Amino acid sequence: EVAGIDRGSEDFHAIKELAKRFALSFGLDALKNRDAVASLHREGILVAVNPLENPEDPAGAPPNLAFLEILTEFTGKLLKQDKKVVLGYLDKRVAGGVPNSRGDDWAPLNMYRNSLVHGEGDEGRSGAGHQAKRQYNRKRRRSGSDEDDDPDDEDFRM
Repeated sequence: EVAGIDRGSEDFHAIKELAKRFALSFGLDALKNRDAVASLHREGILVAVNPLENPEDPAGAPPNLAFLEILTEFTGKLLKQDKKVVLGYLDKRVAGGVPNSRGDDWAPLNMYRNSLVHGEGDEGRSGAGHQAKRQYNRKRRRSGSDEDDDPDDEDFRM
């Protein structure tokens, strides 16, 4: 249990099930939904780590960290190269806040990190998808087109 969030509860499992269904709604075309899925991960990480300090247990995990377990349902929708970017973003946001990732309260972080590092079965991806990935990598964003005011997000470019 993380700060009142019971990961074994019926409600938590219902939310995870909704996340699974929502992830399916992104379909098989990872390129088409690339920005939306990346934004979902970015915002989800921010929800999970804010506040980073647990007011009830200063040495404990952030109170919203269990959200990463729900976010894990969406890692299969990330492109391989985007998983590396998301992992870097996660590590930067949690840096220094993980004392040996001990205990069950840090389990969602370990689960999410593992899903980004090892990935899950990349079902539905064909050779054509890999070719499209290479073409998409050449596309560049126009500088100055980002409306975010958070300078820390510069490392979250896809």
